[in-house]
Amino acid sequence: MINASRKSASGQAHSKLILMGEHAVVYNEPAIAIPFNTLSVTSIIKPHIGKVKFISQFFSGELDQMPEKMQGLVECIKAVCQKLNQSVRDFQIELKSSIPIGRGLGSSAAIAVSLVRGLYNFFNEKLNHDALTMFVDLAEKYAHGTPSGIDREATTHNHPIFFQRNQQVEEMEIGKPLHLVVADTGRIGDTHASVASVKQQYQQNQHVTKQRIERLGQLTRQARQHLETGRIKELGQLLDEAHSELRALKVSDPGLDHYVKVSKAAGALGAKLTGGGRGGCMLALVDSVKQAKIVEAALQEAGASQTWYCKVANEVMSYES
Repeated sequence: MINASRKSASGQAHSKLILMGEHAVVYNEPAIAIPFNTLSVTSIIKPHIGKVKFISQFFSGELDQMPEKMQGLVECIKAVCQKLNQSVRDFQIELKSSIPIGRGLGSSAAIAVSLVRGLYNFFNEKLNHDALTMFVDLAEKYAHGTPSGIDREATTHNHPIFFQRNQQVEEMEIGKPLHLVVADTGRIGDTHASVASVKQQYQQNQHVTKQRIERLGQLTRQARQHLETGRIKELGQLLDEAHSELRALKVSDPGLDHYVKVSKAAGALGAKLTGGGRGGCMLALVDSVKQAKIVEAALQEAGASQTWYCKVANEVMSYES
């Protein structure tokens, strides 16, 4: 029976940007991620008699009718209910998200984080980080096959993080504010496929692929030093080199490469893809708000479907779209 006293509840999570280390992080190399608060997702849970009803821009209907690509969320919902000794019925989930799907911005992790938080709030239970990790990883396995955990951590932290698998996540302080421009190709990237592709390359040509992955790890460690000491110009050079390594791993594509070139020609200090690649988004590092506007205009003229300016600082992180 539905609990008549139960009230609506919600859970939120924000998007993320990977500054350095995507793909290499799967192989235990470090990565740096930044919270991207301008894009977020909210899960609203309400009492609803009968089977669980799901409402979103992707699918609306009963839980047992959700498409295969959303089965990770189904398993996540069931696991939360089982953990809390609650029946998988008598509630409705409404998902409101501004995060573009399949763009390497952490949409699947953010949705899962908001969903778990919302369910715990709905059932009036306290959620700890270990439980959140377990449930989000369950959902992420359906989205990415072998999730590194960086999306989960980046969508739950409010500061830049230095992430390495099986190690404590470190929040970072930066020596000088970062000015970033993010551009969306408008094309869905397939993180699962790109991760699988790198894995195949690793199996077929381990020596070369391992060298590239280890180089990405070295670049990430150097990037941390430059971030913490405010050496922005040097950081830009590392972004360029990282993109070259990602191209060599065949996870970029002509569209992303074009936007990287456009950004550089417009005065960016460095630019690279962000996330899984093969579509999705790229980011460019600039030295000022004025330069950001120039780069953003160039990317829009080059055909970017969406662009955002993002300033990252220790005290305040501001975002505009």
